[in-house]
Amino acid sequence: MKEIREGLALIRIPEEREIVSSDMPVFYNPRMRVNRDLAVLGLSYVLAVSEGPVMVADPMSASGVRAIRFIKENDFDGKVFANDISEKAVSIMKENFTFNSVSEDLFEISQEEANRFLTRSRGFGFDYIDLDPFGTPVPFVESCALSLKKGGILGLTATDTAPLSGTYPGTCRRRYGSKPLRNEFKHEVGIRILIKKVIELSAQHDIALEPIFSYSHLHYFKVFFRKERGVRKVDGLLDQMGYLLYCFSCGNRITVKDLFRIRENCEVCGGKFSVGGPMWVGRLWDREFTDFIIKVSSERPWLSKETLKILELIGGESELQVVGFYMISKLCERVGIPQQPPIRDAVKYFNGVRTHFAGDGLRTALPHFEVLKRAEKLRDIIGRRREADGTGEDA
Repeated sequence: MKEIREGLALIRIPEEREIVSSDMPVFYNPRMRVNRDLAVLGLSYVLAVSEGPVMVADPMSASGVRAIRFIKENDFDGKVFANDISEKAVSIMKENFTFNSVSEDLFEISQEEANRFLTRSRGFGFDYIDLDPFGTPVPFVESCALSLKKGGILGLTATDTAPLSGTYPGTCRRRYGSKPLRNEFKHEVGIRILIKKVIELSAQHDIALEPIFSYSHLHYFKVFFRKERGVRKVDGLLDQMGYLLYCFSCGNRITVKDLFRIRENCEVCGGKFSVGGPMWVGRLWDREFTDFIIKVSSERPWLSKETLKILELIGGESELQVVGFYMISKLCERVGIPQQPPIRDAVKYFNGVRTHFAGDGLRTALPHFEVLKRAEKLRDIIGRRREADGTGEDA
């Protein structure tokens, strides 16, 4: 057994292979630290807006580190229900709760298949569910939607980013009912397809799962949803589905909600549009939820630096919620800019904000033709400077 400290939790786990796989009976994946940090912050929001004790579900708890952090890192009032289908995981989980001196009044451990765990009658609904499966979350979405209270929050992780981002388009069509696009903002496209599927599955039960926070990190996507009921709310979400028209020749991107508005050719360069979707084309970040977790994160020194960096970027990014972004390296390549400008200068030049999706990515509300116009002007300016400095190709 080895001991690992994460946040305010100290857990014991057996020695495991370094490469995580679905056949492992229990594992602790250090690469998911940011995911668990954000899960804890999401619960902080639920505790702040709830009246009275909250009921929390961790359907795939593995070592129990997430569930233990839920309790130890919050002014916790309620009960955490930690579950795993693995007998070995449950055994280790119990040891870790005891090892961390967590009061038995604050948690309950069970060994069930995740859907059964979520839907079996307990006489209440959950205020908060954080689901982190290995692969796609699709088989568990309806159980999550049905077992959440009205106003409850669902944190949903997807690690099947390759299909969602266009590496395996056939799998994406079968699993999510959408066509992905493998462009420079393919991960954002993937998140929007994931959101679309979650909304559709819950809509079948007249449940509205509204996306309130999204991010992409390493090999996974994570989206938080808030549950509401009523056909008007459901229809309001479905009205924000659409298609993305993307030109691989010039990088033009357009969203349309009506199939009859899909056009074949790009009006900027005349190239042929590729069509992705259907997908969610609404906002990715709710202002209240986003501002809250950013504020709370600044008060918790035990969170990882990576988590704080992502939140800082999203704080600015959420101010400009357009679909898609530009990668400066790709833009420079497209128009022939000989020297890539620093991202901080590019953001100002294109009236944009940075994005957490890519290190050299920025969002801008400028129309595509204006982005290209400014990029071409920048190319000419840099070219003249290089010639004046004697650093051009002929120097």
